[in-house]
Amino acid sequence: MTSEAARIWREMRALMLEVHDTRRAVAEATGMSFLRAKLLIKLLGGDRSVTELADLLASDVPYVSLNVRELEQRELVLRTEDPHDRRRRIIGLTDTGRRLAEKARAIADAPPPEFTALPPEDLAHLRRILRLP
Repeated sequence: MTSEAARIWREMRALMLEVHDTRRAVAEATGMSFLRAKLLIKLLGGDRSVTELADLLASDVPYVSLNVRELEQRELVLRTEDPHDRRRRIIGLTDTGRRLAEKARAIADAPPPEFTALPPEDLAHLRRILRLP
C-alpha cells in the first residue's frame, strides 16, 4: 500500500470510527451494546436461528445465544420452535424490538456531514471506487 493510500485509509477509518462514531450513538440511543442493537437490525431482514445470526455477526454461537437471551428477557425478541425442525429455535422481533431496531438502523445509516456535503459527482466517483451497485 502506498503511503498516500495508507493516509487516506487512516482518515476514512477515523471518520467512521472516531469522528462519526455511529456505534456509540446507537448504543446510547438504544440503551444496549452495539452488538445487541446490530443483532436486532439483522432480524429486520427476517427471523433467523442463533447459528444464522452468529454467521451474520461473525461471532460465535454461545455468545450470540447469550445476547439473544438478554434481548428475550427485555421482550425485544421471541424464540419460537422451527416448524420444520423441532430441535431448532427461530428468533424474531417483537413489535418493541422492531421499533428499536429501526431506530438503531436509522442512526447507523445516517451519513456524516462530510458525506452529505459532497456533490453528486463526487459521490458517484466514490461509489465507483468502492465498486458499489
